[in-house]
Amino acid sequence: MKKLLVCCLCGLLLVGCGKSNADNTSELESSEETNQVQESVESEPEESEETTEAESEIAEYPLDLDISGCDTFTQIVDTVLEPGMGYTNETIGDTDALLVCTFAYDNMDGNMAAIDSAIYVYNDGVPECIGNVSSIGTAYPLAVKDGYLYVGIYHGTAKYTIEDNELIEVESSWIEYDDEGNEEFYYHEVAGEETKSESSDAVDTIQSEYDEATILNFDVIQ
Repeated sequence: MKKLLVCCLCGLLLVGCGKSNADNTSELESSEETNQVQESVESEPEESEETTEAESEIAEYPLDLDISGCDTFTQIVDTVLEPGMGYTNETIGDTDALLVCTFAYDNMDGNMAAIDSAIYVYNDGVPECIGNVSSIGTAYPLAVKDGYLYVGIYHGTAKYTIEDNELIEVESSWIEYDDEGNEEFYYHEVAGEETKSESSDAVDTIQSEYDEATILNFDVIQ
């Protein structure tokens, strides 16, 4: 009888130990899963930081490049521009110019377009920056037509040329809205004052020119 009781007690102890080991194993696995989830959550900010660092690589507008020692546009492109920047050569007015953008994007029409540019010309045989232009967004890429540079502005369009190595806004037109949402049309030309009109003719005219203009295609530095 005593032997039988001893055997029963040993059996119960073995069952209890087995249950305890199983519980410990379950708790260990649960702890490992919790740690894995925590590690996954903690690793997410690192990806966000990497994305932020990548975005910060885009050059700041307006460009202020140090082109000292550069005698040609080619030298600017080869020695000064950084990866991600874009450039193109264009005749504005009667002047050959180098346009450099902070970044270019696929305009889905075969062009690497840009919304901003620093403009360089030759002054006494040496490259010189004469100004910067910037459109309001990627829906309004820089474009040229008949020697004029077109830039999208807020609810309107601006038109530029180069004369005597100076960047000049020839004219611009835009729409403003009053408190009741009514349209007010404005027009401005070089050496003139801003004028208000009841007609949208000036706005429509410059906008039509922009619509027919050729979007600038920039080569991107790799």
